[in-house]
Amino acid sequence: MPGNVLVIAEHWKGEPEGVTFQMLTRGRALADQMGCKLDVLVIGHGVGGVAANLADKGPDAIYTLDDPALETAACGLQAEAAVAALRQLSPRLTLLGYTLVGMELGPAIAVRLDVTAMTNCVSVDYVDGAVVVARPVYDGSLHARMAIDPDTPALVALQKGATPTLPLESKNAPVEKLPVDVASLPKRGEVLQFIEEPVSDVDITKADIIVSAGRGLGDPSKLALIDECAKALGGMMGCSRPLVDQGWLPRERQVGASGKTVTPKVYIACGISGASQHLAGMSESRMIIAINKDPNAPIFQVAHYGIVGDLFEYVPELTAQARKG
Repeated sequence: MPGNVLVIAEHWKGEPEGVTFQMLTRGRALADQMGCKLDVLVIGHGVGGVAANLADKGPDAIYTLDDPALETAACGLQAEAAVAALRQLSPRLTLLGYTLVGMELGPAIAVRLDVTAMTNCVSVDYVDGAVVVARPVYDGSLHARMAIDPDTPALVALQKGATPTLPLESKNAPVEKLPVDVASLPKRGEVLQFIEEPVSDVDITKADIIVSAGRGLGDPSKLALIDECAKALGGMMGCSRPLVDQGWLPRERQVGASGKTVTPKVYIACGISGASQHLAGMSESRMIIAINKDPNAPIFQVAHYGIVGDLFEYVPELTAQARKG
């Protein structure tokens, strides 16, 4: 079926979010395989700078929907604006990040356009004329692969970190403003204010080395073991979501889709099984080392080095060797 691949850009304070560059990398590969063009849609107000920033990142064309009402618009209006734009562009495949923004925006767009929607995906490929996605099931222990009807337009929301950001050929894509009467679109809610997260002394996103604890630690009293190792290596301690949910550590330590996205030089996962939401926050680390008793733990799928064993045996030894060094 005709139609291009389209990426809905996510941005904040005039700068594209990192997930947008990941979507462009995957979108460019898909467009080349499908024999079509790669378009980008930027929605908001004063988005000229965002569009200019993306023009040499691989797209063939950039379309903006720029209106003062969209500067702080709630999801409902954003979705209505996106739908109005997509009706003009008629993409075959729409990509966006499965972020806090994409979680709201993707389903709202798909329902209004009555298109196939696949969210929380870890991959999207083009195989034998069909778009094929993979999604985590059974708490991330398995991935289910599904083919989308090739005659049906589709929307795919891809997890942050599911695909790397690669340098793309500069195309100096032209920028075109779409004619959409935003004032006439339904508006069912509004954003009252944005509340910034309190600044903390702990910022794991700046650490070169992170040693993270998972549910396999078993007891909060064992956290000192991880913290000592992190300090011996000159790094910081992180954790997976279950430890925050149980109140063992504050959320500022959490790595994952609902926590912090980190890209340290070394990431050591201790007793972390590797649920998809955690992998989304650390899979772009330069080196990933996993220690887990379960040889089938999903964390080993992204680890550069893996130790199948007891973390209480290996972490103290690692700490001792680091102190000697």
